[in-house]
Amino acid sequence: MGYIYLDMTFLINFIMDFFLLWGTAKLTRLELNYKRISVSSFIGGLYSVGYLYPSLSFFYSIPVKILVSALLLVIGLAPRGLAEFKRVFLCFYGISFAAAGATVAFYYLGVSHAYINSFSYLYLLSGIFCIVLIGRYGSIYLSKKIIPDLLSFPVKIKLGDDYCSGKGFLDTGNNLRDPLTDKPVLVVEYNFLKNYLPEDFCRIMEESSDDNLMFTRLAASSMAYRLRLIPFTSIGKKKGILVGIRADEVIIDTGDDFLVYKDAVLAIYKDSLHLEGDYKMLIPAEILRAA
Repeated sequence: MGYIYLDMTFLINFIMDFFLLWGTAKLTRLELNYKRISVSSFIGGLYSVGYLYPSLSFFYSIPVKILVSALLLVIGLAPRGLAEFKRVFLCFYGISFAAAGATVAFYYLGVSHAYINSFSYLYLLSGIFCIVLIGRYGSIYLSKKIIPDLLSFPVKIKLGDDYCSGKGFLDTGNNLRDPLTDKPVLVVEYNFLKNYLPEDFCRIMEESSDDNLMFTRLAASSMAYRLRLIPFTSIGKKKGILVGIRADEVIIDTGDDFLVYKDAVLAIYKDSLHLEGDYKMLIPAEILRAA
């Protein structure tokens, strides 16, 4: 006859809940508050003990389990707002499934069944190891690989008879607007556009050291009819101006459809937008909604 110990059930679930909350905080880059995480894990440990009592089975139905997990996240991580809560909730369950998968894989691939049955805490260690890996390296992988792939789109820009193609990155923080039309503005690298711009325009952009003189000369260039001046504010520069040009159209490939944005304004950025050159332009989210 097998025995189930309440203290071990509590301890194992307390430890797992603690590391799951820790891993979720790391992955979502929330501030770690170990007191809150400990309190939340303690509640999770107590909740797991109740599972051993058949009379309490209602409280372990799937809807109630989801509500309890949401409560643990609110107590342990204190997400701010619904959007952050959704992100935390999805990451929490993602890590939970990954840890469960690691435990099952360890059971079938790592050690004989007989050995595992006599040392069940090895299940716990394999799950914790998986969570620590995700918490330590998951956010780095997400920020460098997953998120850029999800938010990058192939883009074609039409200037006269020419098309230039490259990758654009969806930037929710890009709030630049064209003062004349009040339309959102794409930020595009100068080196990406250079081969599709007239020689006189490029010469002025590269040779002018004074912004006011450059704007004056550009206004008399062959691109004057497309010229825009885009005001911006950034850290260290309260009132800046970017040179902009009007494109005939911008075509964004979302994977499901081609979004065509007529008379789009491009703000020209002289430096690189991404150190590794993964994308050449920043797409404001409003363009995807408006196109």
